Amino acid sequence: MFKKISPSHSSGDTTLIAAECQITGSIKINGNARIDGKIEGTVQSTGDLVIGPSAYLMADIEANTVSIAGEVHGNIKTTDLLELTSTARLFGDISTRQFKVDQGARFTGMSQLLDEATSQVISHDNSKESSPAKETTRVSSLAEI
Repeated sequence: MFKKISPSHSSGDTTLIAAECQITGSIKINGNARIDGKIEGTVQSTGDLVIGPSAYLMADIEANTVSIAGEVHGNIKTTDLLELTSTARLFGDISTRQFKVDQGARFTGMSQLLDEATSQVISHDNSKESSPAKETTRVSSLAEI
């Protein structure tokens, strides 16, 4: 009737940091995570990281993929995809292979888009002003040429 859950099956779990939670310090997550609370420090995840619309982070972030709907002040490194939804506000430098920006998102910082085939770094600086997502998307699409 009941099955034992082996430790090897727990890799599909998602760590949740609720909106009422405030953390100061370094967080290391083995697997996927969703953050809806406030964090000051650093966040490292071996999986995918979702930053919800109520989240506020003053943190440097490293993860496989990052999807932002809240506000982040800090640098982000991803091995695959960084996504800014329409409610995202990102103030910091990024390094990623793929960069997706929805209309309405805000990004202020430098971007390094890594080319998978040649590992070249293509840099763009828009730190002088906060620009709407459509301008950032234009920069991103030029990097793919």
